[in-house]
Amino acid sequence: MINLQLNSDLCESVGQVHSKRMLERRPSWIGGNISNLDQPLLIGLTKLLQPRKVVEIGVASGWSGCLFIDALISTHQPVEYIGIDTSLAYYLDKTRNTGAAINELFPDIANVHCRLLLGKATINVLEQIGKNIELAFIDADHHHPWAILDLLTLLPALAPSSYVLLHDLNLSTFERHKHANRGPKYLYECWPFAKFHSSQKPPMIGAIQMPTHVDEGLLQLLLDTIHTPWEVPIETSILQKIATAIGLQFGTSWGVNFQKSFNEMNNKSVHSQFDKNTQPFINSLVHLAKKYTHSEEIIELLKNAILLFPNEWKLFHHLSVALQDIGDNIGALAASYRAVELSSDNPHVLSFHGQLLLVSKNFAEAERYMRLAIALDNNISIFQHRLIMLLEKAKESPKIEQ
Repeated sequence: MINLQLNSDLCESVGQVHSKRMLERRPSWIGGNISNLDQPLLIGLTKLLQPRKVVEIGVASGWSGCLFIDALISTHQPVEYIGIDTSLAYYLDKTRNTGAAINELFPDIANVHCRLLLGKATINVLEQIGKNIELAFIDADHHHPWAILDLLTLLPALAPSSYVLLHDLNLSTFERHKHANRGPKYLYECWPFAKFHSSQKPPMIGAIQMPTHVDEGLLQLLLDTIHTPWEVPIETSILQKIATAIGLQFGTSWGVNFQKSFNEMNNKSVHSQFDKNTQPFINSLVHLAKKYTHSEEIIELLKNAILLFPNEWKLFHHLSVALQDIGDNIGALAASYRAVELSSDNPHVLSFHGQLLLVSKNFAEAERYMRLAIALDNNISIFQHRLIMLLEKAKESPKIEQ
């Protein structure tokens, strides 16, 4: 690997011609690949570094692999390209194998030894990858923490001062991605050493350079970044293997520290995903509760659901409505109190709670909740109607003599 002071302008300038030439060769069936705005930096960096081993995580069609191989051929030295992907089939066309473009464009390569390690996670093929990776490309799952997990997996195998390309740095800025896929962005922004990104705005591809020695400062920084809330849960066995590999390379205490962090953040992520996945069920139950009023069966369903989801305000609120419908005002008020605790800024919950307090002739508290609801949303007529009814009933109610 050649030691150069690299930057985006130099890489893009060197890679421009090869990028245009390769675009003319790109098969029409390829999609979901890096764009023509990303290609020059990837190609230029490869040509300038002249690495002897390149590892790519996330192969898909194999197009970026083709770009690497084309750039590596021009170095005229024995080199190795290794592509890793958990999928055996190309995700946009299951009739094609992962990496199919490589065999189509480069069926016979003189000086590039090409290997595709498919159907397994990177941590499970570390021995096959070997050491001294001089250039890596992380372009698989972009949800945090995958980018940093991929880097941690490769950490023992990366050569000193090697480069790691990261793709989709700013995918999270697009509304269609719901501002998720923040993994590469977190990793790139936390990186304390040399780094640069493409001239595209916002940039989608960037490169970070490894230090000559991985010290405790870098390990601690990566450990801290792991604590950024995870966007997806991770298979436990994968995390255990990554932590074990870190412990073997950098000391047992670091393996233990990463394992503790993995467990903590993964548990939070699992609970978060569980909550998201239960919303369709809860919404369906609420829909039934609205449709079938005065139903003992719906009340039992709501009560049983609350046992599973004790912090879901919708269940308590609609249980209170259902109980009021059958004349159980005490039960309705009890359920409504819990709904207010869980959703104290929901005007519908507050106004209905005021209505239940009105039935109980607690006029002062009823008025307080009704006015809170109107302050939050004064455009809903039922809120105004309830308050008017309250004020009229309060006037009619006999005063208690002191």
